[in-house]
Amino acid sequence: MPDTTNPSEQLLPSPPSIPNLGSVITTDDVSRKGTGSYKADYVNWCRVAHLLHENAPGWQFNVQPSPSGSHVWEAPNGTAYVVGYFTGPNGERTPDFPQSVMDHKNAPIAFAKVSARDFTDTHRRCLCTTAAATFGLAWQLWAREKIEDPYREDEQEQVKANPAAAPSVQELPPERRLMKDKDREQLKRSIGDLPDDIKQKFLDDFRKEFDVKTPKVFTAIQEVRHLTWIQNNMPVVP
Repeated sequence: MPDTTNPSEQLLPSPPSIPNLGSVITTDDVSRKGTGSYKADYVNWCRVAHLLHENAPGWQFNVQPSPSGSHVWEAPNGTAYVVGYFTGPNGERTPDFPQSVMDHKNAPIAFAKVSARDFTDTHRRCLCTTAAATFGLAWQLWAREKIEDPYREDEQEQVKANPAAAPSVQELPPERRLMKDKDREQLKRSIGDLPDDIKQKFLDDFRKEFDVKTPKVFTAIQEVRHLTWIQNNMPVVP
C-alpha cells in the first residue's frame, strides 16, 4: 500500500480520457469560401457538431458565463470574447478556451457593440476552435496541413511512399480538379430547386455513381467530374 501521508506517494486521479479526433476529417468534410487570395477552406460548424456526435458521444460544448452572468466577456481594452469548454460523459471538464468576438474582417468588436448575431457567430466559431484544441478535430485546417482524400487512396499511398512525388493541383487530371466556387453554388441552387421526390432520386443516383459515403451528398460535390455528371444528368422539370 502506498504511504498516503507522503505527498509523493499519494494516489492521483486518472487523467480524463479525451478522444483524439485528429484523423477524423477528410476532404468530404471541407468546404471552401472566397476566391483567389481570399479563398479559405473550412469545416462548417454543423459538420463539426455532427462529427463530435459520431466520434465523441457524451461530450458537450459549453460557453462559460462571465462573473456578471453574461456569456460575453470584456477584455481589458474593451473588446469582447467568449470562453468555451467541453464536458464529458463521466464528469470531465476541459480547460477554458477563449475566442475573440470578431467582425467579417477578423477585427475584434467592442464589448458594448456586440449584437446577438455577433455572439451566435462567435459561439459557432468557438465550438470549432475549442474542438480543434481539445480533440484535434480539423487541426489540419488551422495548421494548413494536407487532409486525406477518401477518393484517392492509391494516390495517397504513393505520396506516403515517395513524398517528392506528390502531385500539384496542375498535375491532377482536369476532371479531378476542384470546380469553381460559382459553379458549385449554381449547382447547389439548381439541385435545391428540384421537387423533393425528384431531388432525392437524383442525389441517390449521384451517391451511387461516385460511391459517396458522407451523410450529405452535397459535401462530396467538389470536382469537375461531379460538375460534368450533374450537367449531363440534371432532371428536366416541366
